[in-house]
Amino acid sequence: MPEQATTCDMGLDSTDAAGPRPAWNLAARLLLATARWAQRRSPFHHGEGLRRTTDTAAYDRWRSDSLAVQLTDHFDPARLRSQDVLDFGSGSGELTLLVAERCKPRSVIGVDLSEEALARAERKAAERPQQVRGAVRFQLARDSRRIDLPDACVDFVLCFDVLEHVPHVDDTVSEWRRVLRPGGEVWIWWSPWRGPYGHHLESLIPLPWVHLLFRPRTIFSVCADLHDDPGFVPRHWDLDQHTGRKRLNKWRGREHFEPFLNRLTRTGFERIARRHGLLVVDRTTHGFRGSWPARATRPLTLLPGIGECFVSFFTYRLRKGR
Repeated sequence: MPEQATTCDMGLDSTDAAGPRPAWNLAARLLLATARWAQRRSPFHHGEGLRRTTDTAAYDRWRSDSLAVQLTDHFDPARLRSQDVLDFGSGSGELTLLVAERCKPRSVIGVDLSEEALARAERKAAERPQQVRGAVRFQLARDSRRIDLPDACVDFVLCFDVLEHVPHVDDTVSEWRRVLRPGGEVWIWWSPWRGPYGHHLESLIPLPWVHLLFRPRTIFSVCADLHDDPGFVPRHWDLDQHTGRKRLNKWRGREHFEPFLNRLTRTGFERIARRHGLLVVDRTTHGFRGSWPARATRPLTLLPGIGECFVSFFTYRLRKGR
């Protein structure tokens, strides 16, 4: 997924850079030139690929369609019927509403740290039929380490396109176990850190593995320059929803991927899940689709050590013991 504005990234709307520009080196110049070359050739920067990230309505449709595929292709949505479901990191509510409409749960709660995203979710829910509205509730998370719900209150936790952004994974997994009923499950769709686009910077640097090849300071200095380039087309998450102006350049002076990305690996995540008593009942590794050169990399996902560098995404089912 492309990068989006998160609670920790919000700034005042401005087109001016913040702070002094860091000294440039050869690596930064090389990355900047290569990124500009890649932008001219990337489908993410032209036509429909560009429209779906600059037009909010187009993005919402694309996002809903993508989540529907994630849910129906990799899990059994029928199991959610008449169940209590938590959509963890619900954002602007696409998955929450999708589950409420298609899966007929008893209830589905969307929880997120972004007040702005939840306001959009509430507006979308208000447009749905009463049967859907009656099953849905959105809740602002005021503490990134805790889910403000009672013990053993849900049957399923869904975490799609979110795990890589969770700032306190250990606490979060512990909370998943706490709010799950015995035998409850967590369903996860996750793009790992070491994957080609684990950096989530496609709207600025549509190049694979740059986060593994360059220092964060170099990457963010390049992002800052690309963001301020007059030719850069701001994505909808780059704009203040009230003024329509480009937000403050969040890349200028930045030196770390955290807290936007947590650099979580498969082995690290599974270690945390085991520590908190969640059993991995299914893990599927997904390589690349599309062109034949991309598909040819799939066997590389099995290589020890570097295999995760060729993973497009993982899907998981975790279960709480009875």
